[in-house]
Amino acid sequence: MALAKVQKDQKTHRQQLEAIVQTQPRSTKKPRTNVPPPQSARIMQRYVSGESIREIAREERRDRATVTKIVRSDEMNAVVQKMRATYYALGFDALNAVQHTLRVRKDGGLGRHVLSDIGVIPSPEERHAIASQPDRAALTPFETAVAEDENGHINRVAYGMACAMEESARCCGTPLPTPEEYRRLRRVAMVADEIADGRFSQICINDSAEEKRIRQLAERTVECGDARRILPVPRAQRALPHKKETALVRELSSKN
Repeated sequence: MALAKVQKDQKTHRQQLEAIVQTQPRSTKKPRTNVPPPQSARIMQRYVSGESIREIAREERRDRATVTKIVRSDEMNAVVQKMRATYYALGFDALNAVQHTLRVRKDGGLGRHVLSDIGVIPSPEERHAIASQPDRAALTPFETAVAEDENGHINRVAYGMACAMEESARCCGTPLPTPEEYRRLRRVAMVADEIADGRFSQICINDSAEEKRIRQLAERTVECGDARRILPVPRAQRALPHKKETALVRELSSKN
């Protein structure tokens, strides 16, 4: 009797273990849908095109929960990431199109839009600042360098441009030239325009090599003029004798 009871207990214990082993754990992953792959792809395409889940479920005759699982699946996320990569890759084509439109077709409307975006065209607030005469004491050194004309007067349009340049530099984090550098660049541009008989802006657009040559000649002229102002008279004469001035004029006349 005791042996039979022990055997019965062992059998019962073995059956309980088998029952535990046969019980499979429930998966934590979302169950797959029984939607055929072509219809699943069509559902994702409809969702990307802007249709709502309700509309897709009605047109495809599927439950809204099933459609939701499809459009929020990892496969759908991969499709969206691929589309985003393709979209961002169009940025280079867009830039080339803008350059072609501006340089070949000379589209003034697009040019104005670009200038407005980069901060060259003043905003309404900046135009209001241009219309009002600025207080010289309130101007920054850079604004004074940009807005001050040859007679020492403040040009309101140039002052508005200086405000736009400072605001654009602040927003984009780009450095501005120092007041001394800006004044020197302006002198170089004025001398270059005199050398080109008022056509320097047109040359900058059409002939980069000629622009470089005229700009270098203007920079040398400005440097020589600065040396004559800074050095004492005898040293300035030695630094730039009359023969060198004549050579510069002869070189300019021969190349123009």
